[in-house]
Amino acid sequence: MKLHTIATIALALSFLAPPCQAQVPRAARDHYNRGVSLYQKGDLEGAIAAFTKAIEISSRLDNRSRAEDWKGKMGFSDAAANFDKVGVLDPLTAMAYANRGLARFVQGDLDLAISDCDRAIAINPRLTDAYNNRAIARYTRKDYDGALVDLDRANAIDPRDAHVYNNRGNIYTEKQDIDRAIAEFDRAIALNPRLTEAYINRGLTRRKKGDADGALKDFDKAISLNPRFASAYYGRGVVMWDKGELDRAINEFNRSIELAPRYAPAYANRGLAFLLQGKDAEAEQDFERALALDPTLKPEIEERVEQVKKRRQTKR
Repeated sequence: MKLHTIATIALALSFLAPPCQAQVPRAARDHYNRGVSLYQKGDLEGAIAAFTKAIEISSRLDNRSRAEDWKGKMGFSDAAANFDKVGVLDPLTAMAYANRGLARFVQGDLDLAISDCDRAIAINPRLTDAYNNRAIARYTRKDYDGALVDLDRANAIDPRDAHVYNNRGNIYTEKQDIDRAIAEFDRAIALNPRLTEAYINRGLTRRKKGDADGALKDFDKAISLNPRFASAYYGRGVVMWDKGELDRAINEFNRSIELAPRYAPAYANRGLAFLLQGKDAEAEQDFERALALDPTLKPEIEERVEQVKKRRQTKR
């Protein structure tokens, strides 16, 4: 009987750095820059408040000529259906909405994340990062077709955005179109050879195809690029699991958990490895921790636990 681990992927989120436009009010720029700094420090609430303030200041400006000027400079088309509702077509406002949406996504508020990306796109229909981040939120909701529409739109605007290919590869993996998924990850890596997420996702997809050696090479490459990327150790762990090397798998899951203590799939899979070794108490602790972090894993954990118990019985 083939045992399965709990799956996970690495999403490539897009975060917009501070703008340099002189037309943007200084106060709005200051709040925006503060939002960027707070987000990078992990203060999501503070970042959201700062981006909100930047949006408020920029939106108070009711300078229609300035809006029309930006429309001409940015090459916007009638795709901005909500243009008439926007007081100022300001690049900072769109970027602030996109970044606030990203912060809300990381918080787990998918509705508000999508709403903020909607607003960013209404202001700037060519803001690829907003399409990318909205696609990730839709992907998280399992709206794979909606996510693909967003990623295809982003790709049409900027065909050299590696993040888009990476995320599109994840969707094709979910759709079980493995070869197409790998082709998307290949393209992402060709465009950005340092995109750690693409190596991790290609590794996980190669594992699905049965290419354990190729998967390990991808995880090793990801770790060489970023030794603190928990998903790469997780990936190595699931390959060790496939090989039946449970001690090595547990060591990899340990490292993943050290780097990301809230990484629920790593606890779940370490628990499965413990269970297979007969370490029921350790396994139960890991399952409890995984479910405390992500209750949606319960059906999958229960299914895998039954698989392991049946396997243990057949060995007796």
